[in-house]
Amino acid sequence: MPARHLAAEVTLLQIIGADRSDQIARQGGKFKVTGSTDLHKLLGKGEPRHRLHVTPNFFRQARRPDLSSYRCLLNLITEPEQNSRVLENLRKLLRDLPGKVVNRPEAVLRSTRDQVARLLAGIPALDVPRVIRLKGRKTGVAQAIERAGLNFPVIVRQAGTHTGRIVGLFESADQLPASLSKDGEHIATEFIDFRSADGFYRKYRAFFIGGKIIFRHMLASDQWSIHARDRMRFMIDKPALLDEEKALFERPEGAFPQAVLETLEAVRERMPLDYFGMDFGIGRDGRVVLFEANATMNFFPFLADPRLDHVRKCLEPAREAFHLLVGISPRSIVSSEEQLAGVR
Repeated sequence: MPARHLAAEVTLLQIIGADRSDQIARQGGKFKVTGSTDLHKLLGKGEPRHRLHVTPNFFRQARRPDLSSYRCLLNLITEPEQNSRVLENLRKLLRDLPGKVVNRPEAVLRSTRDQVARLLAGIPALDVPRVIRLKGRKTGVAQAIERAGLNFPVIVRQAGTHTGRIVGLFESADQLPASLSKDGEHIATEFIDFRSADGFYRKYRAFFIGGKIIFRHMLASDQWSIHARDRMRFMIDKPALLDEEKALFERPEGAFPQAVLETLEAVRERMPLDYFGMDFGIGRDGRVVLFEANATMNFFPFLADPRLDHVRKCLEPAREAFHLLVGISPRSIVSSEEQLAGVR
């Protein structure tokens, strides 16, 4: 990004990057980055901004851009496990710059599953499963988990993944695989049963954008590992579940019991990130069960089925919160009809 393009009227810089070249694909004039947030789509298409691509070899290039004129530098590099090199380069690049940095790279580097579990442990009414990292173990998987004091059942997943790429849920040490070395680092997490009284599993997602909490959705399933596909597979033909989700949209932060909202506020106070998402359950005792909290969580897309139009109620408060976070006046937010047309 040559310095001659840094016009004074453009005060917002979006920063992208990845450690591996196959994580970034160029489609026309746009970049698609695997394993990164999509919250930047909340900004209107007409919002003036520049983009900076940070690479693992960024400091080897002959010329570097002058970033001092930007009022806000928006870091969209959100996955610490996969992108530690570019995040470290970004940390060095942003050092001593006068502009506001949204999601500083050093904060993102502290948002791995195991670090977040330690950070959020001890919050009243929040159950945080214990987490350990299994670094390329060829043997001794069960011994490492037992030494860490994790209670079974235990979920084992590849480190740095956010889309359900799990090895499995293991009820005892005897069921664990002998080796996990061929797929790199793994994360082991205690499983806390979060089934509701009706036997269904519910996963809630909230986004923390600046000082605002935005409820995104509730997914229900007959399986503990809940994903977006369960909305059409399991929820869509159950009006009671859709009505239950719809009722939660009565408040932008979610019409949860006060104890749940207080727990979410406590999470926001502890997390060092300016924006992030959180997936969680609610146990039969009313306690919040942490699944994960990080900046890589997706906000989009929205399904076009009219039975799900209630989910779109989160769009306007999320847009307003994100505009305020990056210092753009909410007056520039497009109308509700334009919002819906743009995300179908």
